[in-house]
Amino acid sequence: MKITFEQAVQELQEAENAVILTHRKPDGDTLGSAAALCRGLRAMGKKAWVLKNPEVTPRYRWLLEGLEKDYAEGGDFIISTDVADKALLPDNAGGLNISLAFDHHPSFKDFAEKGFCDPGSASCGEIIFRFIKALGLEFDKDMASAVYTAAATDTGCFNFDNTTAFCHETAAECIRAGADYKRINYNCFRLKTKARVALEGYIYSHMSLTCGGRAACAVLTRDFIESIGADDDDTDNLSSLMVQIDGIEVGSLLTQTKDRMAFKVSMRSRNVNVSEICALFGGGGHVSAAGCTIEGAAAKERIERAVGERLGF
Repeated sequence: MKITFEQAVQELQEAENAVILTHRKPDGDTLGSAAALCRGLRAMGKKAWVLKNPEVTPRYRWLLEGLEKDYAEGGDFIISTDVADKALLPDNAGGLNISLAFDHHPSFKDFAEKGFCDPGSASCGEIIFRFIKALGLEFDKDMASAVYTAAATDTGCFNFDNTTAFCHETAAECIRAGADYKRINYNCFRLKTKARVALEGYIYSHMSLTCGGRAACAVLTRDFIESIGADDDDTDNLSSLMVQIDGIEVGSLLTQTKDRMAFKVSMRSRNVNVSEICALFGGGGHVSAAGCTIEGAAAKERIERAVGERLGF
């Protein structure tokens, strides 16, 4: 059931023994939001933890120092951050009854007992920032670094189309509060491993162009990923590379899952609603950034066909 901002504030005021959930393949937004909210609840004198997510990568591990819990217990108030659908939760969280969900995706499924979703927010971190301020809490350096990570990573360091004036205002508040924005920007947007460079080169040299050059699609097999020693951090946000090329409106990256049974599809666009395309395969997301999972060997052909139909080919 969707609730208002004021009702969500009351829920947080009354919550005790909170455990916060993040989504599979956790990014800076879900983790930054969870970390900031956890610290905010603790500042209110409450017991709060972030449930351990087995897929957290080294790039974001620092956000959760001292905040993690191995499991939820009976009576815990369960909160999710940046989770559009319960199916996106990791296996250790999927069976939990979620009391309150915070999200910003247009494809939010309203799966919790109560949920607050603002699709106009560029990141879930901005939503958590608003709640921290509404609760009258001191916005300290650790909260600010977490919120800044959330806002920066979900906007491509304030380059994506979802970036708003409020997003910049939130970032400014974070910087004023002492967020380590220089380190966050460098680690998230400039620092590259050799494996990451190899992945980028592979995409550029192996992507296929369709729809008269308006769409690009690339496939990363698990064999290739393992052959260069790449990890999940190295594959983060690779799909945005293709829409940086002049003339390409939709870029689709298919990354084979570790069990080699399916492909994770990450789609980026300019002026095309890729969330609607991904919804055809049970996924969703934002207008210009969305994803889904497809099983079977013909995954690439199915994606290219769906993109072509959207572009009129």
